[in-house]
Amino acid sequence: MAMLYRLTNLAAIGLALLGTLGILLMVVHITLDVVLRSTLSISIPATLELVTRYYLITLALLPLGWVEWRRGMIRVEALEGMMGPRLIRVSDVLVSILSAAIYAVLAVATWDKAMEQYQIGAYVMSLNVPMPVWPTYFVLPAAFSLAALVCLVRLPLLATGTTYDTPAQDER
Repeated sequence: MAMLYRLTNLAAIGLALLGTLGILLMVVHITLDVVLRSTLSISIPATLELVTRYYLITLALLPLGWVEWRRGMIRVEALEGMMGPRLIRVSDVLVSILSAAIYAVLAVATWDKAMEQYQIGAYVMSLNVPMPVWPTYFVLPAAFSLAALVCLVRLPLLATGTTYDTPAQDER
């Protein structure tokens, strides 16, 4: 079981790092486009399409599993003050199961859409050049699947009240 925890943690960190790389590429790309446009009146083709169709998708969704792993999603703890430790564990387990189910539904739904876009070879035109956009549709099911997996892997820990210890996890 410890191996599964480590693999899930590594996958979450890996996708978060890919999201970070997307941010860095976007910053460099936009900065270069602005500098070239204002100094040489040259614009990098497809900047708008790349930012909206590639960079922002990776920025927003790839780190989802990592955020779930760190339990960094929005939590409402209004009733926890009135609950005992056992009831809090039950609540955490139920929330994790519900989250996993929602992520799984989203993963299946976005997988179907990704396959549809892949089969038709979805693209956008940028300066009379077709730019494929179908690959970005696969980011969503990957991110949702990992988030669902994180919620499921975390269940035994939540149920027993134990904590996981990973080198990449910050102390709170």
